[in-house]
Amino acid sequence: MLAVVTGASGGIGRAVCHRLSADGFTILAQYHTGTEQAEKLAQEIEASGGKCELVSADFSEDSGVRDLCQAVDDLFEHDPELELGALVNNAAKLLGPSFAEARPVDFDTYFTVNVKAPFFLSQQLLLRMRSGGSIVNISSAGAHFSSPGDIVYSMTKASVESMTRNLAEHAAASGVRVNAVMPGFTDNGHPAFALAAVQEYMSSFAVLGESPTRRQSQRRSLFSLPIERSARPARSLMSAVAAHSERAATAEDRLPICCHILTEHECLRF
Repeated sequence: MLAVVTGASGGIGRAVCHRLSADGFTILAQYHTGTEQAEKLAQEIEASGGKCELVSADFSEDSGVRDLCQAVDDLFEHDPELELGALVNNAAKLLGPSFAEARPVDFDTYFTVNVKAPFFLSQQLLLRMRSGGSIVNISSAGAHFSSPGDIVYSMTKASVESMTRNLAEHAAASGVRVNAVMPGFTDNGHPAFALAAVQEYMSSFAVLGESPTRRQSQRRSLFSLPIERSARPARSLMSAVAAHSERAATAEDRLPICCHILTEHECLRF
């Protein structure tokens, strides 16, 4: 079974690749500029007995989606028995400009990478996906609180959630689940996480204070949700998962499933 993961060279995408490989998926890992990190990811997965193929694709250009879809088709041609079972739309441009500083070119680039690319990638790969497959869109808690200093990024993630809600109904006819995961501040190696001012800003949104360090994030959880100091998934807010597929039709249905996903990192099982 094939899983396509975008933005796979670091952070959440990297952790998702490792988890899905452990679950038996063949990984097609998309990256853009992080060649060294992507190659290391593939080496790690293959050293543990898994399979990982890499594809470089620039989602700021329309060719990026075409390149990734072509890579999927090439794998199918090489192995006709391989089926597409999962797509994780994780790649995104982070830390967008403020309302006062945003330029039209910034606005267009963020929406192209964060919204347009996952939209058309989902459109194309849904046609190639088996019944019973799953599309998971990585959103952000930033879509749910006021952050004028990061407004463009936050707007893109709100759009991703709207896309998820609408696509879930469309994809249900094909037997494919579509859901969104909303992690909080997660240290993915971005230089900003080393800045005291940024840490202080992020901590202002955490119920119990400071945002977790990068080491804590890597050791304790895939998604460091902004609810406590250590952001342990076992205490995560249940609203951290937007379960839009009809299989999770009621709040009562969602809660235990969401808790399981956040504690076990199994994004594709809800």
